[in-house]
Amino acid sequence: MKTLFSILSEKCEAGELYGNEYLPGNIALFEQFNVAVVVTGADGQSYITSSVDSDLLINQLNYSLLSNDANNELIKTTENYKIFKQKFPEFEDTFLVLIGVLPDGNIVFIKATASALEQTASITNKFFLMMVFIGSIISVIVGRYFIAKLTKPLFELINITKRISNFDFEATYHPQKMYNEMDDLGEHVNEMSTTLKRAIEQLRLANDNLKHDLELKEETENMRKEFVSNVSHELKTPIALIQGYAEGLQEGIMDDEVSRQIYLDIIIDEANKMNRLVREMLILNQLEAGQMNMDMVDFNVTEMIDSVIDSNRINFEAQNISYEFINKQDCYVHADEFLVEQVVTNFISNAIHYVQNENIVTVRYDFVKKGKVRIIVFNSGNNIGKKDIKHIWDKFYKADKARSREYGGSGIGLSVVKATMDLLHEKFGVENIPDGVEFWFELSLAKDTKIKENS
Repeated sequence: MKTLFSILSEKCEAGELYGNEYLPGNIALFEQFNVAVVVTGADGQSYITSSVDSDLLINQLNYSLLSNDANNELIKTTENYKIFKQKFPEFEDTFLVLIGVLPDGNIVFIKATASALEQTASITNKFFLMMVFIGSIISVIVGRYFIAKLTKPLFELINITKRISNFDFEATYHPQKMYNEMDDLGEHVNEMSTTLKRAIEQLRLANDNLKHDLELKEETENMRKEFVSNVSHELKTPIALIQGYAEGLQEGIMDDEVSRQIYLDIIIDEANKMNRLVREMLILNQLEAGQMNMDMVDFNVTEMIDSVIDSNRINFEAQNISYEFINKQDCYVHADEFLVEQVVTNFISNAIHYVQNENIVTVRYDFVKKGKVRIIVFNSGNNIGKKDIKHIWDKFYKADKARSREYGGSGIGLSVVKATMDLLHEKFGVENIPDGVEFWFELSLAKDTKIKENS
């Protein structure tokens, strides 16, 4: 009753006691506590009742308030409520009654019959019987526990040996507080487990090393075969052309000087392609093998880019390419001048090979972050396909093999770029943009370089 009165007081303060929306919850609460309840105002009007016969509860409330029965026994009294025993006319049972005042001034009347108390006593008796039953079970469990404790070391050793047989060497036997022969056996099992684990780990390490050596040998052999195949493929065409045109000159097929000069120009051009291919392969081999000695110096990258563009001026004009170097102010970087020149040369050569549409090639640099300059080579043309863009840095890979042959591409230039930038520990990449493709790489600025605001 005390608990129920507290709940009703809290619901009253929260504004969740009165109203039809709270009625089902209130009825369930009264049934849970197995009591009859009525809440009335000072004028006797009923606001909440647990029974359809609210008048009866109100009459019993009035009787309790006005009755001076000496047999009534006061059980509990506070400033908010009283709890006492009460007998009502026409009822033989004795009731337990709580009369209290809620925070809003309304009167609450809670009534429980003696039979409810008897039901509680019955539940208590059942509880004691259940405790006796549970106690018996606990006794059995305790007995089994002591038996299991005596046989635990044996079962533990059995489990450890099973795990060892399955190559699980993490299991370890721990001796008991009172050392005995079983503990001595357990320690020998631990030694055996440690020895087996060490032997198997050594065997596994040897197998892994052997497997790695076999995989490395297979990978090396595959690389060798691929390299020979690619080099043979790249050299086959220029050698065949040189041989064919040289035999033509030898046989005197062309009588006029102009035709002979055309033959000679083709032979020289193909020889230059082979020379460039061999030179790029040597540079790439030195870079990948870590045999390239770097000479890190401060130099003006603007002058270098101007020089590379000038050396390709003939190629620009031969293909009617509009070219421009946007940045003209001096920009000093700290890097290996020879390697950077190779990167710029390869990017510009690649742009010339694949330029299309408006035939535009531009070079610019941006200061993307503190201490770094990004050099960007743009060429108008088709974007690189998704399946090709992740392979363009591979050796001998050509996204467009027909055009590469036409313009003398070897498929090594971008591999040289990748190996160079990896050696310099600098970033590089390629991006498709709406009107073409941009290749870029970054370099560290020289310490004394000052960035102009309009750069």
